[in-house]
Amino acid sequence: MKTILIVIGIGIWAIVLQNAGVIPTKQNVYVKGGYIDADVSGSVDIDNTVDVNGYIDVNIQAINGKSNAFYKDRDGDYVLLPVLSR
Repeated sequence: MKTILIVIGIGIWAIVLQNAGVIPTKQNVYVKGGYIDADVSGSVDIDNTVDVNGYIDVNIQAINGKSNAFYKDRDGDYVLLPVLSR
């Protein structure tokens, strides 16, 4: 019984250390047609379409030069952040 508890404790600490980034882990990424290994940091250029199930953080200021999605242009009209939805 004591051995089982020690093994469980070691397993829990291994998961905690992996989540904290102390123990490095590689993630498998599934792409249509199969899995690939990907190590992405920084920016990514995509020349096609991407389907996302979930949320994406968007830098509004990088898109339209303003930190707000609604802002007034030179004529005083409100301009909206352009969004493409399918």
